[in-house]
Amino acid sequence: MYQYLVRGIFGIFILSSISLYSQENRELITFTSFGITPNTVDPELYQELKNSKNITTTLQLIEEISQIHKQSGNTDSIIYYGDLLKTEALAESISNQPLYLSKANYIIGWGKLKNGLYDEAMKHFLEGISNSPVSEMPIMHYKHQLGLGLVYLEQKKHDIAFPIFEACILESKNKETITLAKKFLGDIYFDRQNTEKASSYYLDVLENIPTQTPNKIRMETQINLGRIELFHDRTIKAMEYLVPVKEEAQENHFYDLYIDAVYHIGRVYYKLEQYDSAEMVLTSAYTNAVRWNRLELQRKVINMLKGLYASRGNYKNAYALMTQYVDVSNKIITKQNKKIVKELEIKYQTLQKEKEILSLKEEQLLKESELNRQRTIKKAFLIGFLAVLLPVVGLLFMYFQKLKTQIALNKSQEEVNTQKVYGLMKDQELNLIKATMEGQDKERQRLARELHDSVGGNLASIKLQLSNSDKTNDQEASIIKQVDETYNQVRDFSHNLIPKKFQKNPITSLIKEYINNVINGSGQQISFHPYPKNQVNQISPTLTEELFKIIQELLTNCLKHAKAKNIDIYLNHHDDSIQLLFEDDGVGFESGKAVDGIGFKNIKTRLNTLSGNMFIDSVIQRGTVINIEVPVA
Repeated sequence: MYQYLVRGIFGIFILSSISLYSQENRELITFTSFGITPNTVDPELYQELKNSKNITTTLQLIEEISQIHKQSGNTDSIIYYGDLLKTEALAESISNQPLYLSKANYIIGWGKLKNGLYDEAMKHFLEGISNSPVSEMPIMHYKHQLGLGLVYLEQKKHDIAFPIFEACILESKNKETITLAKKFLGDIYFDRQNTEKASSYYLDVLENIPTQTPNKIRMETQINLGRIELFHDRTIKAMEYLVPVKEEAQENHFYDLYIDAVYHIGRVYYKLEQYDSAEMVLTSAYTNAVRWNRLELQRKVINMLKGLYASRGNYKNAYALMTQYVDVSNKIITKQNKKIVKELEIKYQTLQKEKEILSLKEEQLLKESELNRQRTIKKAFLIGFLAVLLPVVGLLFMYFQKLKTQIALNKSQEEVNTQKVYGLMKDQELNLIKATMEGQDKERQRLARELHDSVGGNLASIKLQLSNSDKTNDQEASIIKQVDETYNQVRDFSHNLIPKKFQKNPITSLIKEYINNVINGSGQQISFHPYPKNQVNQISPTLTEELFKIIQELLTNCLKHAKAKNIDIYLNHHDDSIQLLFEDDGVGFESGKAVDGIGFKNIKTRLNTLSGNMFIDSVIQRGTVINIEVPVA
């Protein structure tokens, strides 16, 4: 049963709930869409916190509220109450202050980790490790170790994360810590696609967690076992893991796990080619992700829906979702930047408070200094002598160090200047070669036009006049024949000045032929989607040649640097422009810091000639998307 459906270019948006009949399990599965992030904290707790006058009670209430948000997956609230716990713990001197500071760092680090701010998360876990000696706080110490290992796991640094989890299993005596470490080792093996080893760890985890009470680690492990079954195309077994987790997560307000379970159930329907069911389930997950502002999950669902539309031949919607994918990626980057600015603001406020505390301490020191002043007068002459002697020695030492550094700096500067000169010479040579080639192309085209339009036209006119003469003798017939031969030679010569490949063949055939050659040589999965094909093939030979060379350059760069397994190329004719979308799942790069190589410079030069523009969206370990738009005259 479907309630309140809105259908549009991006799929079906579900405003309340949907129910689907599972043919595999013979049961009805319901998917719920929430309007806002449900509030799982009892309002009385907030009121108690507001009225609390005792610092210990305040800290306990803040910790309790933050743990509730941690269970529900409300990352922004986790970070907020973690920061509040740290601020309150620093405000007053209490006996168990180190313990609350350690707990605050763990809560903040967990929230940062779930928001994808891995460097900030690592900083808090490392600070927690230093504040939690294993001899005094063993449980908190290994919690921070697990958090640090999880940061490396999310960054795909398995070789660093693996020994951390193994050490937690061998050294910790806490059962929960050991169970978590085994679960994370299973995650590493799953990332490496060693599903047999991963399943072994996951099943071991389930044996050590009771099923009578709700437990997020158990449910996360069940979701991963379902993903493994889906990986091996055992869809019925996958649903047996995923559907119960969805129901239990919703019942116990574990909303982040609920959305993850719904997302993977949508993947099962997609695997079974039940595209309508997959579209509705994924849209349910997408609706919740939008309303909860879960941008990373939005991007995952959009990518899945894009593949769904492409597999059904609906390239228009697939392209529209690709555009939305780029927008969501930009929102994620903007949100991360805003969070960094907010963190800097909080750091600034904390620094101001520390300065106030330091000022009070300085006043106390001044009073103590005044009491000791009389005793220091007798030592004043000796101290004064040393105060004069030591700076002199220091200045001499600094002078010789500066002199030595200056010599090394001058030598380094000479090497840098030499390299710059060499680089400029190389750039000048490349520009000269390029300008020469462009000049040759333009001159060929000009000669072709002149020969075809001027000389060819004149010869055709002469032939016509001679042919229309009433009387044609042998000499005139010979002249007509020579003029006809000369006209054909001029026409062939003008046509040879422009490559026949781009005149006689449509661009889609040329690109497909080139991609097939690349696939045969590299083994990578490359797909090409022109839309609409007839309009794309009608572009001019000149634009065909430029677009073909741009795609050649993009594929060359991707094969050399990206280490991608899958490459998708979309070429669309829309209104008065051609849009080229190039996407890969390679290692990516930081687009803001990358320096253009010769290939990208050549592409930008061609686009300048065509009055086109290019947008690059790339994130490390998440692939690259390049969007190029060229007007069609």
